[in-house]
Amino acid sequence: MDKLKGILFAALSAATFGLIPLYANQAILDGVNNETILVYRYGIAGVLYAIYLLFRGTNMRLSRGELQEVTIAGVGGYGITAFFLMWSYHYMPTGVATAIHFFYPVVVALLMAIFYKERLPLTVRAGIVLAICGVYLLSWTPGEVKWMGLFFVLMSTLTYGCYITALNRPVLKRINPDVLTCYVLLFTALFYLIVAVARGKMEIITRPRFLMDMGQLAVLSTIVSARLLVAAVKLIGSVTSSVLGTLEPITAIVVGVLYFNEQLTYVNYLGLLVVLVAVLVVICKMKK
Repeated sequence: MDKLKGILFAALSAATFGLIPLYANQAILDGVNNETILVYRYGIAGVLYAIYLLFRGTNMRLSRGELQEVTIAGVGGYGITAFFLMWSYHYMPTGVATAIHFFYPVVVALLMAIFYKERLPLTVRAGIVLAICGVYLLSWTPGEVKWMGLFFVLMSTLTYGCYITALNRPVLKRINPDVLTCYVLLFTALFYLIVAVARGKMEIITRPRFLMDMGQLAVLSTIVSARLLVAAVKLIGSVTSSVLGTLEPITAIVVGVLYFNEQLTYVNYLGLLVVLVAVLVVICKMKK
């Protein structure tokens, strides 16, 4: 039952992450810069989550060691990933960057093998390869790739892989998953606020449509997705969770087709099929 719950949590986490374009695209079209969007996204998410936990009477206290671990994992892993990925878009097509970013299951597999001596069955390794190939077909678009863009997107791959792997650390596993997720979001918001102010990019926006979009982005694609990911890693491990995470581009593409009239090619459909096969391969292995 725990494995089934873990699979469901990882899949739902990927699906809600994939809803980001649905809530962020209008703000981008309105000319809101990325830094401001990230501050509102993580700021609203962190504050709402903290209010919810305090209202429930949840103990939010962490030891100094726990606080240090959460800060490093949150800002140095989860938080900074979006920063690197955002900057890669300035140097290469977003589809190319997305395809490269989703090499992170390989990073997770390597880190788990190095630090936790986890040996992956052949079927899981095959699932990782299939998932990466599928995302490549889903996301790849022709365009020039500059070295600076490649550097930023590879850093996003590394940092996100490190974050998912770090969730296996005993110190982080002992922390209440709700409290862990809340602090990760709060520290990420603080990080982006500092970046936005330092770069002179912070905007104060009070338009109702913008605030409603940021609220939905904060709740569904941030609080829910991040919390489900933490729960999934605890139940099925980092590697399997990362493979199931490749479902995220499928959700984003469905959103693009349904809401933004984007067109898919036969190659895209092939990529979608390959990702689904990869996920099924991993799930079938877990049931044995």
